[in-house]
Amino acid sequence: MATVDDSQDVLKLKQLSYFLTLADYGSISAAANALNMAQPSLSENIAKLERQLDVKLAIRGSRGIQMTEAGMMLVNRGRDILDAVDHLVQDLRLLNGEPRGPVSIGFPPSLSLLLSVPLLETIQFEHRHVRLHIAEAMSGDILEWLANDRIDVGFVYEISDSMPYMFEPVLTEELFLVAATDNWDDEFGPDGVAKNPISAERLQDLPLVLTSPTHGARKLQEKFARAGGFTLNVVAAIDSLTHIVEMVSRASAYSILSHCAVIKEVAEGKLGLIRIEEPTIRRTAYMVRKRSRPVSNASAIVENTITTIIRELVERYHIQATLPNKD
Repeated sequence: MATVDDSQDVLKLKQLSYFLTLADYGSISAAANALNMAQPSLSENIAKLERQLDVKLAIRGSRGIQMTEAGMMLVNRGRDILDAVDHLVQDLRLLNGEPRGPVSIGFPPSLSLLLSVPLLETIQFEHRHVRLHIAEAMSGDILEWLANDRIDVGFVYEISDSMPYMFEPVLTEELFLVAATDNWDDEFGPDGVAKNPISAERLQDLPLVLTSPTHGARKLQEKFARAGGFTLNVVAAIDSLTHIVEMVSRASAYSILSHCAVIKEVAEGKLGLIRIEEPTIRRTAYMVRKRSRPVSNASAIVENTITTIIRELVERYHIQATLPNKD
């Protein structure tokens, strides 16, 4: 049985194109003229193809050529082959052209607040044929959506079994105690950060509103407290960032959040950030893709746009976070 490599040696696309031209024009002279090549060269190519295939393809006569049964089979199937190759080349070139098509993204709430609007505006302005769909959920749900092919790319704070997924760090955030500015005795600087930090152990003395225990952020906060040998004083559990921020703004409780989660309220002077020390709490946001899902040109453009926007926002608004080292 001939292998793929053997078949490629026997039948080359250029030879096939020559033979189909011969079939179209019906004579060596007319086909050679159409191909802008010498008649002997075309005749030799056809003869070489017949030797490689070990079959007679055309019979030359005084009034042109006549196809054999094998020749007609090669003509009929050969056209399909060349058409398929042409379509493949066109499709591949389109992938390198203007990005187009739908791209779906999953963001956790804090990153969604930070990125969704500037991302939508940038893509709408710069890549008008790309259609974005943004969904908001917890990290576990986002990984499930990726597994079920409901989204193209996700952003999470938890790394699971990395075999089905590719993770890329995009942002490492410091978590702060967040308070209404009129509900904290210390003075806040122009960056919204209190002049004096608090020790991690002091968190047990403050009424906190956090997410439920199944939430990734809550798991990190509880793990942090256990490592410090104390228990967090959680007076309310709400799986809604908007409602947590509202409760803190009303001075009903405190919370533990990143700067990204409250960037607007901090800029407006409604909320302030109190740095937690001994030790500091940090978490990393990862961009994640399913390994088995191909990355479209549109998706690649969106991913690059997201990382660019993150960098610009961190620098412009002095967000209390660090970017990964790309060196």
